[in-house]
Amino acid sequence: MKDRVRISLTLRPEIVALLDSKVDGTKIRNRSHAVETYLRQALAAKAGQAVILIGDENKVLTDICGETVIEKTLNMLKKAGIKRIILCCKKSANQLREFLSKKIFADFDFIYTENEGNGTAAALYKCKSKLNPENFLLLYGDILAELDIYDFLDFHESSHGVGTIVITSVADPKPWGVVKVKRNSVIEFHEKPKDNVEDRNRLTNLIHAGIYAFKPEIFGYIDSKTKSLETDVMPKLIEDRQLYSYLLDGVWFNISREDLLHHALKYCTPKYRSKKV
Repeated sequence: MKDRVRISLTLRPEIVALLDSKVDGTKIRNRSHAVETYLRQALAAKAGQAVILIGDENKVLTDICGETVIEKTLNMLKKAGIKRIILCCKKSANQLREFLSKKIFADFDFIYTENEGNGTAAALYKCKSKLNPENFLLLYGDILAELDIYDFLDFHESSHGVGTIVITSVADPKPWGVVKVKRNSVIEFHEKPKDNVEDRNRLTNLIHAGIYAFKPEIFGYIDSKTKSLETDVMPKLIEDRQLYSYLLDGVWFNISREDLLHHALKYCTPKYRSKKV
């Protein structure tokens, strides 16, 4: 079959017997199906849901290297077994809704909430009633990243913090949220530092990459009046030593501006990809 890869396994007889005992012809059709089912359960991500914050539907529908931005994000989530997706977007995002109604996205369970543009924390708070009481991912829609979500979620689980953010290194951190860490614990965060001596002394090359993992306890830091995750919530998490960082070992792009989008489009060319990004 086109969606399967043939492999050879050598297992102890008692394991084979245990697998065969699970075959009922309905839920578990055969031995191969049993192996696949229990491997999937063992490898399943420690979060079964994700929130994607979308401000501009045109950006997430932009084609990058043959796929739209939203497709790339969804495919990354699907590889980690995450198919319950809460899309926080404008009420007028009809083009996005129509695009995601295609058969190729039939495996996903899309739930829509309205992004009123009042800030990232306000948008997340709107999703609270839609989230199951378990860990979840939060991704900004204008971010492209090559992230091992399994490893990220394993790290988040082992850190025992309420939140973990993905960080990455850039040449010029000033346009972004600058992060200072100590043994993976976030000890300082400065959203778009100003060009003064005090803020320049705080600069590092590490920035917040726009991807979070949260425990449900995050809503103890957010209420109906909270606006921004970056300026209102993250400082409180840092103060309580509840925010950790995961260094991205892969490609990262922000396409929120035209010049940044052009940079991402250049990455499609083989000559450009051969260089260090």
